[in-house]
Amino acid sequence: MFRMPLQAFTQDEDFPFFIHYGEHDEPLFLHAHDAYVELVIVLSGSAVHIVDGESYPIRKGNVFVIAEDTEHGYDDPENFRICNIMFRKSILDTNSLDIAGSTGFQALFVLEPQNSKLKGFTSYMDMLPDEQLRIGEMIAALHTEYHSRASGWQTMVRAKFLCLVVELSRMYDTSRIEKDTGIVKLAPALAYIERHFQEDITVMELAGLTHYSERQFLRLFKEATGYRPMQYITRLRIQTACRLLCETELNVTEIAERCGYTDSSYFSRVFQQKCGIRPKAYRKGAVFHGAV
Repeated sequence: MFRMPLQAFTQDEDFPFFIHYGEHDEPLFLHAHDAYVELVIVLSGSAVHIVDGESYPIRKGNVFVIAEDTEHGYDDPENFRICNIMFRKSILDTNSLDIAGSTGFQALFVLEPQNSKLKGFTSYMDMLPDEQLRIGEMIAALHTEYHSRASGWQTMVRAKFLCLVVELSRMYDTSRIEKDTGIVKLAPALAYIERHFQEDITVMELAGLTHYSERQFLRLFKEATGYRPMQYITRLRIQTACRLLCETELNVTEIAERCGYTDSSYFSRVFQQKCGIRPKAYRKGAVFHGAV
């Protein structure tokens, strides 16, 4: 497998982001991304998308996300023009983005890339004509800002990119995907978890959001995320606690409550089990390193 590093597009390690327009008159060789994600928007024409040896037709208006370590390329291009946006996953820190609580975000940026790695390129977003125009204007502005390098360009690029992510997430409609797949239909459950992880959530509730039986839901959820639902929720709670310890002056009891734990002692035990350090010690270390 040929691995294409992000350094092939940008040498800026402090701002690992790249956007460009690509016109493909010839097939594009198979390659995989080395520790970065690619958002692809098809602006015109059509092609055959090769993902892990399987072929899938794509056309103008399609939007999809390719995760790291997923081998893909393009064949049989016809007037094929796309916009590629490459970025490190850290730029979409879901723990600080409220859009992560939307079904569209979970489907397009979380589940579809994972599904492509596991089962092939079986679903993607298909924009309507008016949506294509709106997104085309947004990526043109993002492209101009990125390449202008004007004062504050990194802040503006990040802001415009996040606006694009929000707009695409709002547009996403699972009823319009080309091929319905089981994993993508988990999006309502993941979105619900993002919005309600501080509360008591049952597997029955989550399965009901997807219209799967509990047994089907548990199998698909583990397949898609690598975790059982309660493990996934605990992971999200601890990630939130880490952020609050670093960014706020809230005490441990207050942070525990915000993360869904009524017993701060139990929270501290869970935190130490997952992070290998007590919450107070984590905060001191975070402050120390931040000061350096």
